[in-house]
Amino acid sequence: MSPLLITILVLVWALFALWARRVSLNPRGDIVSGMAWDLVIVYTRLFHGLRVVGRDNIPAKPVVDGRPVIIIANHSAGVDPVLIQSVVPFYIRWMMAADMRTPALEGLWTFLEVICVDRSGKADVAALRTAMRVAGTHEALGVFPEGRLRRTPRQLNPFQPGVALLASRTNALLLPVVITGTPMCTESWTSLVIPSRSRLRFMPLLDPKTLGKTSEIPAALEALFTRWLTEAGSEPDGTHADAHALTPS
Repeated sequence: MSPLLITILVLVWALFALWARRVSLNPRGDIVSGMAWDLVIVYTRLFHGLRVVGRDNIPAKPVVDGRPVIIIANHSAGVDPVLIQSVVPFYIRWMMAADMRTPALEGLWTFLEVICVDRSGKADVAALRTAMRVAGTHEALGVFPEGRLRRTPRQLNPFQPGVALLASRTNALLLPVVITGTPMCTESWTSLVIPSRSRLRFMPLLDPKTLGKTSEIPAALEALFTRWLTEAGSEPDGTHADAHALTPS
């Protein structure tokens, strides 16, 4: 074997080793997730023109001062969790309505360890216990307090009591994320294939204990998100946000 060929093989091996190490440095720590992570980052930046405000408010780990972190966001489109996960440096276990768990994508839901919630009208005790166990092991939870996609521009759905119950029982801190600029679609997953100029604004960590009693927390959070969305600027009726949306104040 010629010295030139040996040199080329060594360089190829070294480049592959560097690439494998880089893709393994992702929140889940495996190569498959790392490859997907890179694709998601490219997808959100190029296809959705994602811009982020408030990166300094994102903690480095899903636990702060011994308390777990729950990510909460207004639910504007099916692409919301993809946008948030592309920015947050730790893995998020998302809670999702069971009726949105498309059987054709069962392998994906299992891989992502999605926590499915029955929203038929009665409390889903099993989902609550799973979420509490996740928070108790210092994994991050992702929750949309509205409980369903917002179908009307500029209007939030009423915040549900689940996130308040979770926070109070796990002593968690909340990381609020304000989402604007995503496609307004009638079908939840259509937003994955419609270009947008999406914006994420990460607010400072919030101690839910400062918002009052557990029963008062949903209304308090809804009021905060209403104000933050107003400050962010008018959301569009179509697929694109205003260019000045989420300009820091």
